[in-house]
Order: sequence, then C-alpha cells, then structure tokens
Amino acid sequence: MTPAPEALVRLSGSGDRSSRVSIVAVMGLLVAIIVIGVVGIAINQNIHGTVERAIAYDVELEDRGDDLRVAILEVRHYHRDLLLNNPDATRIALWRERYEVLLDEIEALDELLERHPDRDELPSADELHEVATAYYAGFAAAVEDGVESEAEFRVVAEDLLVPIDRLARTAELVDQAGEERAEASFRAIDEASTTGTLVLVGVIAGLGAIGAMLGFVMLRVVRDQRRIVAAEQAASAQMAAVAQAKSDFIADASHELRTPLTVLRGNAEIGLTLEDAGGHREIFEEIVNEASRMSRLVDDLLFLARSDSSNVPLELRHLDIEQASHDLVARAEVLARERGVELVTDLRARGTIRADATRIDQALLILVDNAAKYGSAGGTIEIATHLSDDRLVVEVRDRGPGIPPEEASRVFERFYRTAGASRSRARGAGLGLAIAAAIVAGHGGRIAVVPRPGGGTVMRITLPLRTPVS
Repeated sequence: MTPAPEALVRLSGSGDRSSRVSIVAVMGLLVAIIVIGVVGIAINQNIHGTVERAIAYDVELEDRGDDLRVAILEVRHYHRDLLLNNPDATRIALWRERYEVLLDEIEALDELLERHPDRDELPSADELHEVATAYYAGFAAAVEDGVESEAEFRVVAEDLLVPIDRLARTAELVDQAGEERAEASFRAIDEASTTGTLVLVGVIAGLGAIGAMLGFVMLRVVRDQRRIVAAEQAASAQMAAVAQAKSDFIADASHELRTPLTVLRGNAEIGLTLEDAGGHREIFEEIVNEASRMSRLVDDLLFLARSDSSNVPLELRHLDIEQASHDLVARAEVLARERGVELVTDLRARGTIRADATRIDQALLILVDNAAKYGSAGGTIEIATHLSDDRLVVEVRDRGPGIPPEEASRVFERFYRTAGASRSRARGAGLGLAIAAAIVAGHGGRIAVVPRPGGGTVMRITLPLRTPVS
C-alpha cells in the first residue's frame, strides 16, 4: 500500500519546482516594479531638469533679448523725436527715462549671463553698456549744452543713431540666440518625454510578461496543490484503513485469546483443588496468576481497539457525586491495603453528574493503582474531589518520585513507561493510563499530570457535569 506515499513524494517534488519558479517570478516582479520606479524617477528628473534649464536660461534669454530690443527702439524713438522737433525739457525727460530703462535691461541681461557662464558667442553686457554710455554722453552733451546751429545738431543726432542701430542689432542677436535655445530646449523636452514613454512602455511590457509567467506558475501551483491534496486524502484513507485493520486484528486476536486463556486458567484452578500429590501447587498458582494477568491485558487491548474504531462504549446515567465518590473510595481502600499504602480522602464535591460509573471507577482505580505501585512504599495516597465552573475535578495524589516534565505529555501513550517505571519492580504493560485517558475523553473530560510541590505527582481528571450522549 505504498503508491500513495510515492505519489506524494513525486507531487511534492513537482510542487517544490513550481514553488521555486513562483518565487523567481515574484522576485522578478518585485525587481521590475523597482526598475519601473527608478526609471520613472530618472525620467521625471531628466524632464524636470530640462524644463528648469529651459525656463531658467533659454526662455529667459529670449525674453531679455526681446525686452532689450524694445528698450533700444524706445530710446531710438525719443532720439528721433528730439531730432525732428525742438529739444524741449519734456522731450528730453522722456528720452532720459527711456535711456534709464535701457540701462536696466542691459544690467538684467548681464545678471542672466553671469548666472550661466556658457554664453557661446553672445555679446558681452559690458560692451553693450560701454556703447550705451558713449552714446548717452554724446547726445546728452548735444541736447543739454547745445550746438552752434540747428544744422550742426542734426548732424550730431544723425551720427549718434549709429550706436543705437548697433545696439539694436546686438539685441536682435541676443533675441535670436534665445529663440534658438528655447526651441532646442523644447525639442529636448519632447525627446525626453518620448524616450521616457518608450522606456516605461518597454518596462510595463516586461512587467506584463513577468505577471503572465507568474499567473501561469500560480495555475501550475494550484493544480499541483490539488493533486497533492487528492494524494493526501488517498493516503489518509489508506492509513485509516490500515488503522482500522489493526484495530480489527487486535479485537479479533483478543477475542481468540480470551477462550484459551480462560480454559488454561480454569484447568490450573482445578489442579489447585486436587490433592497435591506431585508437589505442583506453585506451578498451578503461577499459571493462574499469569493467565489472569494475560486476561486483563487482553481485555485492555480489546477496550482500546473498540475505542479506536468508534466512541468508547459507555452506559451513561445520572449519578449522585457524593454516593459515587464513597463507593469508589471503598473499592480504592481495598486496593490500597493490598498495595500496603494508606488512603486519605477529601471529598467536597456535591451534586449530580451524567457518567458511566463502572468506567469512571475503572479509570480512577487505574490511577490509584499506579500511585500505589510507583509512589513511596508504605506512604499515603490522597483522593480529592471538588467542583469548579460546572465541572467535577478529581485528583489522585502521591508522594512518589514524580514524573519528569519532559515525560508528562507521553505517559498517556500506549505501552509508554517512564524511566522510573521501567526500572521499578512493578509489572505492567503500559496500557493503564491510556485506558484511563480514553475513558475520560469519552466523557468529554480531560486528564493531566500536575507537578506536586515537595515531590510527588497529581493525576487530575476534569469531567463536565452534563456529559453529552455519544
């Protein structure tokens, strides 16, 4: 019955491969997301830097060149007005005002060029300022100091239009350079946007491919998981069938052993009643004792086999806790005397409980017997009862060597014996506590080992006062 486990091994190997592929896909997806983030940030920074450069220098250079041209044209306009008309105070004031505006524009251009030393072949602001200053000095002298004749003034004014035209051509060069730079910057912005879009599209396409691969892998993982679950269910069914077969075998074997053991013990008991002519009494007594022990072992195995195949067979009825406790103590005292120990009781529980009295007595007498066998020789055993939160608590206490904490959870396993019990002379198959645990569990209760301060062991049984019908 090994195909299912072998299939599980193969499926688990396939599942491991799918898991590895899915992990790689997930890692690739995460890397792709990180790449998209980094690329997006880089593209955004590139576009942002290009825009900032365009606005901070190229576009502003175009604006400054245009403003400079306007200022020069206005100076030229008022210069010609003075040339064509009489240079009265009002016209001179307007000309001076326009000249101051021109100087401001030259200074603003100079500040822009200073912030961006890469001027290519642009004119120097110092040169513009020098030309403008020389022009102003010459025309101001002609306007303010006057000349000998109107004809001479016109000649001077016509000559001073030359530096104005020179300034205008220079302003046009600045304006043209600004336009070219601005146009190049906007082209760079468009190219950066296009490049960024293409890169993002490529990364997103890669991300989609990774996502598709991850989806494919997840489909395979789900398929493998379904196959594994199906194989596990098949293996569980096989294991359940094996467990049932084991229980059936133990039950059948126990049934088959009970009859010859009964016959063997009966014949030995008959031999004990006969006249001891041959001196075989000790042999017959040993046969009776061993047959009795084997019969109890067979009964224990049969009980455990039945509890494995179905619920523990119980005959539940309402019991008076006080009366049931006194009946139990009476039987426990007989057992304690046989074991040479003293029994001490503290029975405080009152009320009723729905339970199988015979099975509960069996479980508690197992605990008393264990306490007598493994406790201190000639010591005392305590039986205590009390109620706690609608539950009956029964404790069997001894002053023996105790049970190590690391073994406390295993003492209720079948055939398990602690190291101290294994070295003890007390004989036992290691089924008693397993039977007691099965009986308590059948009543919906719990059994546990509780360390006792000062040495010893407390076996605690907790039972609900209203045990449900099984």
